[in-house]
Amino acid sequence: MIFIKTYHCTECAHGRSLLGMSSITEQSWNASHYDRAGAFVPKLAADLLELLAPQPGEQVLDLGCGTGDLTRQIADRGALVVGVDASSEMVGEARRKHPGLDFSLGDGQELRFDGEFTAVFSNAALHWMPRADAVAEGVARALRSRGRFVAELGGARCVQTVRHALRDELLERGIEGYGAPPWFFPTVPQYARILDEAGLFVRTALWFERPTRLEGSAGLATWLELFCLPLLQALGDRRAEVVAGVERRCRAQLYRDGSWWLDYTRLRVEAVKP
Repeated sequence: MIFIKTYHCTECAHGRSLLGMSSITEQSWNASHYDRAGAFVPKLAADLLELLAPQPGEQVLDLGCGTGDLTRQIADRGALVVGVDASSEMVGEARRKHPGLDFSLGDGQELRFDGEFTAVFSNAALHWMPRADAVAEGVARALRSRGRFVAELGGARCVQTVRHALRDELLERGIEGYGAPPWFFPTVPQYARILDEAGLFVRTALWFERPTRLEGSAGLATWLELFCLPLLQALGDRRAEVVAGVERRCRAQLYRDGSWWLDYTRLRVEAVKP
């Protein structure tokens, strides 16, 4: 029997993960693989960027910038943008792809900026930061008065079919506990309360479904390799059989017309610092 020590709740997991990591900032990333298999992430953020509406000369923080594609688009609008990510692999690739832009390694749960930005932007990153209250406090501290926070993250029930299939597959094989990353997928009231308690006034908060097509017939396996890499690495020679089992459990709900469609949900917010 394999034992994975982890704590989980109904919609998200908190605490120590499979490899004994103390925080999600230690998630392993393959930056070039992310750009290939996760290309849909920045592509689906076009309207979020329009909501931000970056202005020439204003100072913007891109929180959880990944490999910097959206940071580049913000800079192309004339804004003075700083990209921050907790992954050294991501930051290194961002610097390689976008020379001349400012990218820094940093944990979004421990931001040290103080009134430096007119806007903080974040896409598909905040659900990797389970200490959401610390993130919100850092964002509020980083903003100037009347500064705005525009963000989108995974919402409640995000990729629920895959998460449940992974949990059930591990349990059936005697791998106790839930080994997926400790994602934070909040409801609208939950996240609005977190922002309010941090001193941010929530203008809009919207939860919506976004079924997302994965490229290729191996899409789900590729997705697991990208977003659950520490778990799969820890499984050793049982890795392939667990992935196949998850695919089998998900196929009826998520595979159609020759493609995998993940049951993504999103939570989009716009808030301001009074």
